[in-house]
Amino acid sequence: MIKTEDLMAFLAVAESESFSKASVKEGIQIATLSRAIARLEKQLDTTLFNRTTRKLVMTEEGVVFKGYVQKALNTLELGQQHLLSHQTEPVGKLRIDAAFAFMIYQLGPLLPEFRKCYPKVELELTTNDTVVDLLDNKVDVAIRIGDLKDSTLHARALGQSPLVLVASPDYLQANGTPTQTSQLSEHSLIGFSHASHLNNWYLKEPINTLHFELKASSGEVIKQLCMNGMGITALSYYMIHRELNDGSLVEVLPNAIHHPNRRESIQAVYYKQSALASRISLFLDFIQDKLILEP
Repeated sequence: MIKTEDLMAFLAVAESESFSKASVKEGIQIATLSRAIARLEKQLDTTLFNRTTRKLVMTEEGVVFKGYVQKALNTLELGQQHLLSHQTEPVGKLRIDAAFAFMIYQLGPLLPEFRKCYPKVELELTTNDTVVDLLDNKVDVAIRIGDLKDSTLHARALGQSPLVLVASPDYLQANGTPTQTSQLSEHSLIGFSHASHLNNWYLKEPINTLHFELKASSGEVIKQLCMNGMGITALSYYMIHRELNDGSLVEVLPNAIHHPNRRESIQAVYYKQSALASRISLFLDFIQDKLILEP
């Protein structure tokens, strides 16, 4: 009979595409992983990985088997979570993914109180500034900003966080404050390097081309560049509300952006499974009224 531990070892190696990476990630010795794969291949009478001295590649059979293993382990976990969910006190693991800035500025400050209220809910947090596959990345609920494209996911709206054009006082003192949208082309602009759609500022009076003299892949890096007087940028209110309040960032052209727009919606997405739904709802109910998304 195939052991669950061997299936978990197979999935770890398949996702890491390396015995050594899987060993580090899961805290399991390489020899243990290797023996688990060998047992599976013997029991299944098939080769799951092609091995060379430099590379580990799943066979076609391995790719097919991986899909079944993911579903099987997910079903097994759902069964466990279903039993746990019937306990009076919320118990079990909840894996949450969000953009780095949202995790730092919104979720992070709320977690101590949540843990105090629900000490038996084990939180596992990951940050990604790109959309991740929930199943492949073992995520129960993800906080996403912008349009939802995956129709298989259940979405719960958390609110709108306005896009704000901002600059530091030092930058504005040195370069002047724009009074109309067309003047943005005369200023240093800071944008995103990895996602062109985030460089759409949804201006009411569109400029043919916004030229970004500085780009970064992280919203937090862009924020720091802006605070250090490097230029003007557009960021969500949820990540700059403190700086707007203390004056370290200043809003410019307050009426220039069209609201609402596709960069402003914030929602939680998850697969609607009864075994996890109660814990997800518990978490979302807890944070929803505490998030600082708009003025």
